Amino acid sequence: MDDRPIDLAILKTFSPLDGLKAENLHALARKTQILELGAGRVLFKQGDTDKRTFYLVAGKVELRADDKLIGTVRAGSPEARAALAPGLPRKFTARAAIDLEYIVIDSDLLDVLLT
Repeated sequence: MDDRPIDLAILKTFSPLDGLKAENLHALARKTQILELGAGRVLFKQGDTDKRTFYLVAGKVELRADDKLIGTVRAGSPEARAALAPGLPRKFTARAAIDLEYIVIDSDLLDVLLT
């Protein structure tokens, strides 16, 4: 898995990250990297309770519930501005439909930065 530092402009494309104060956005950028995942691999599973927030940077994700395709999210779409399946426990399994790039943020850290 290749990872590289994130550009502030990328973080600003996501909600609610676009509303962060400048110093908080810089702090988040220092702790965030772009990660890659190959087609067919699972990003997270239905029922997961980990406190991580996922944003899609490039590619397309399939969201499945009980092995049924519920929908897809393509990077750059209006749906991709928001975190992927943010509720816990996760209501969906997210599988890479094609190779993708994403960021993952510790949800507790994000809560602190937003307040």
